[in-house]
Amino acid sequence: MAELHPFFVHFPIAILVVAAGFEVYGASRSQEQHTQTAFLLQLMAGVFAIFAAISGNMAETLVANQKTLHQGVIEAFDKHASMGNAMVWLIILLAVGRTFAVLEKKDWAMHWWIFPILSTVVALLVIITGLLGGDLSASILTFYIDH
Repeated sequence: MAELHPFFVHFPIAILVVAAGFEVYGASRSQEQHTQTAFLLQLMAGVFAIFAAISGNMAETLVANQKTLHQGVIEAFDKHASMGNAMVWLIILLAVGRTFAVLEKKDWAMHWWIFPILSTVVALLVIITGLLGGDLSASILTFYIDH
């Protein structure tokens, strides 16, 4: 499952960015259908984020057990893994908070900018996590080319 990590991570990254777009557009136009779409996208992203974290942790275990890795690669792994695991929890918290607001029909959640702002922050953090993963891949590739 570790080799599926790149497949699993790209979907939640893309879907969270799209969800943030729907959130901001829906809030700015007071169109509930767009915020509902964002909510469904966030739920789907949450499920895929769990698979991304599991496959990423498996990939980390495979590579981290290699004693010949350069310290820079290990540090890049640690940064990416920590940020990735934190993002899974943030995505889940966002989805749970949004689910609560929808089920309880909280007026403040439907008309204020709380969820559009949170969604945008989460999307930006997910992009940063993805960039750290790209840097990690480049570090590993460079390490293996040099050795």
